Amino acid sequence: MAEAFYIGMDLCTDFTQMSYYNDITREPESISQLNNKETYMMPNILFYSRDTEHWYVGGEASEARFSEDGIIVDSLFENLQNTEPVEIAGKKYTYRELFLMMIKLHVDSFLYRYEQAVVRKLVISIQEYNKEIHQILSDLYKIMDVPEEAIEITSHMDSGLYYIFNQEQDLWVNSVALFDYNADGLDYYRIDISRNKKPEIITVIHEDYSSQMSLAKYGTDTHSMDNDFSRIADYEVKEAYISSVFLTGIGFSGKWMKKTTNVLCQGRRVFVGQNIYTKGACYRAVGGEYKEFYDRFFIETKENVLFDVGISLGDEKDTFVPVAEGGKQWYNTHGKVEVILDDTDKVGIVYRGRHTGTEARETVMIHGIPKRPNKTTKLSLSVEFENPTDGAIIIKDLGFGKLFPTTNKIYRKEFSIKNL
Repeated sequence: MAEAFYIGMDLCTDFTQMSYYNDITREPESISQLNNKETYMMPNILFYSRDTEHWYVGGEASEARFSEDGIIVDSLFENLQNTEPVEIAGKKYTYRELFLMMIKLHVDSFLYRYEQAVVRKLVISIQEYNKEIHQILSDLYKIMDVPEEAIEITSHMDSGLYYIFNQEQDLWVNSVALFDYNADGLDYYRIDISRNKKPEIITVIHEDYSSQMSLAKYGTDTHSMDNDFSRIADYEVKEAYISSVFLTGIGFSGKWMKKTTNVLCQGRRVFVGQNIYTKGACYRAVGGEYKEFYDRFFIETKENVLFDVGISLGDEKDTFVPVAEGGKQWYNTHGKVEVILDDTDKVGIVYRGRHTGTEARETVMIHGIPKRPNKTTKLSLSVEFENPTDGAIIIKDLGFGKLFPTTNKIYRKEFSIKNL
């Protein structure tokens, strides 16, 4: 019987990290490079060997390029908009095709270590929403030959929350600090928990320090970097009572923090690791008990939808039927229901704040459908979001079987919900 894995992937510009869920330890475990057990950051490069007529990825590609005759393919992120085809071994590829091949090969390089291993769920974490990358990754399930729902895309912020709230509770009894120091600079996230309300509220505050701290700015001057970071850290940890601090990103590699260590370690626990996002994505892939914090807390981030979208059945109880439930990232907020009109040509739309319960309502008139007997018009309603507050409700006429064929009419009602 094939072994099925839950996999988390942190997909960055230059490197990819992966982890898998260990059923025995009940924890995500980082996946090392096949040819270097001490390295978990896999370069985002491909190499086609003319000698073996074989594709290599990551560390194996880096190694093979020096020992075999072939073609190296790198800068895949930077070339995603490049429409010029790349010809390799007599076959033409687009950079988008090579990008998807790279991701598949990263996963395959792990699966090949087990007999008949398959992907049960793959969650890919990227820094933040990117429309182009999301569109490209939407086709990944096809080349990986898995169900569409087996692959999901999330953000570093969401992965960070999954990781932090699946650690021991003592680490998040108060606010949590997350510093991310990557090639683009330093970002700071403070995760606050309001426990005097039900449900409890998680709020994420973001500060962009990239203009003050970047890897390019310091070069080898780690002394100045330590001084600048200690000043920023000292300011931020005094703004709230911090239980724990998490440091991630290539900027925190090396032992340059001396002054900063004294600042951060005063009465709080500090963790440094490059695998926070990949392990958080792995927790999300598993779901179940690992997503219970999303049920316990009301989570407010800049990417989460804070309201439900549904319809009113118009009955005596004014029954609310959700079409799309909020509480998660807007690009992962979807939903669809089917309804049968009962002596009406209207659909009552309801927007309900998840935390406040406050509602906003509007009515959509269904025009242009032939007159049919009562309860013989079926509609489908789905919701799509453009950002956390704006989106549209799509209403389609489904007809009613062979007796009353569909008109194929589609109605689009856009919405913008700012305060609920």
